[in-house]
Amino acid sequence: MELGRATVFDVTIAKRSRFLYAICGVLENNVALYVGQTRGGKGALGRLAQHLSDTESNTYLQRLSSLYRHQEIQLERVDFAAITFSESKMFWIDNPEYRKAVEDLVQRRLLNWLREHRLKICIVSRTYPNAYCRLGYVEEEADRIASVLQRWIMQFHR
Repeated sequence: MELGRATVFDVTIAKRSRFLYAICGVLENNVALYVGQTRGGKGALGRLAQHLSDTESNTYLQRLSSLYRHQEIQLERVDFAAITFSESKMFWIDNPEYRKAVEDLVQRRLLNWLREHRLKICIVSRTYPNAYCRLGYVEEEADRIASVLQRWIMQFHR
């Protein structure tokens, strides 16, 4: 088993803050990427723990279980990155719709980027566009975060 790594762009990763995060796991020589957002009390690190747990909050493992038709998922490696949202007030309010808009745009940008670069990475998360996806500052935030994640993906997918 190869050890994974957690890429920390902000030391508040385990504190209540607003993050867009990506989980990248290797299973049976396939790479599965999950993009999400959180503002949970235990930060992005807490959300990662949920995704990899045996609870109903393990959306990442549920997606993999469905995709690979396995009851239990044995990941060979997991990489994790969490990026704090910018200081724009709209990303820090309790209403998650602005963050969800960024999450959707980032996932779509990554899908296109992966296809353009012919990287064999399957995105297993589900996002949905909303009316905020059209706002300029939401698009700028998605561009910023997608760029960071693209560089992160290239570090381990060479």
